[in-house]
Amino acid sequence: MSKGKKRTLTVIGILLLIAITVAVCYFLFYKPQDNKDPLFDDNATVGILPGIDIDQRRKELQDLLDRSVIAFSINTSPVFLNGTSEGNLLIENPGNNAKLLQVRIVVDDTEEEVYASKLIKPGSYIEKVKLDKVLEKGSYEATAYFSAYDEETTEFIGQTGAQITLSIQN
Repeated sequence: MSKGKKRTLTVIGILLLIAITVAVCYFLFYKPQDNKDPLFDDNATVGILPGIDIDQRRKELQDLLDRSVIAFSINTSPVFLNGTSEGNLLIENPGNNAKLLQVRIVVDDTEEEVYASKLIKPGSYIEKVKLDKVLEKGSYEATAYFSAYDEETTEFIGQTGAQITLSIQN
């Protein structure tokens, strides 16, 4: 290799080494401000506002929580002697629910509603029910939909569901 080519390669190597050194120093010593760190207000005071009743605040927060959660209980494997007999559905609207519940059972495969209750008050339960539709012998995967309503206004609040298996013995 000629002296000119060696000198050119040496200069290029030195320039690359300088560029790499500058880049490493930039990332090690100069970190651009990223917006991941929260900026706290210096004027904020830690604690509860003066004049606020802590017990009242807790009650308000508990009321909000009670309104946002739908509590229920149901037998996930109810058994019916035949398609026209009562089965042990065991639907419960717990007393601490503070909502009216209405239950609908829909067979998953056919999307056919096979049972619908009327409104159930908190602290009440339905032990046995007859299905609204006659089902043949067998097991049926279904969903029990629980619709919640305000106790005073009966305004719809929300809905949740539970997977159940209906067993028709004969």
